[in-house]
Amino acid sequence: MPLSCEDYRYQQQLLALKKRLAEGRLKPEEREEIEKLVLELERKLKM
Repeated sequence: MPLSCEDYRYQQQLLALKKRLAEGRLKPEEREEIEKLVLELERKLKM
């Protein structure tokens, strides 16, 4: 199934955010904000 440009962009953003979370050098506020963004992107991508 081909991806739309929008879905591709969301996937790339999601990968980048997950990579930042995995690095583990975030302040608690930053981690919380990134986790919210991850959940939102996963919802948009129906994951």
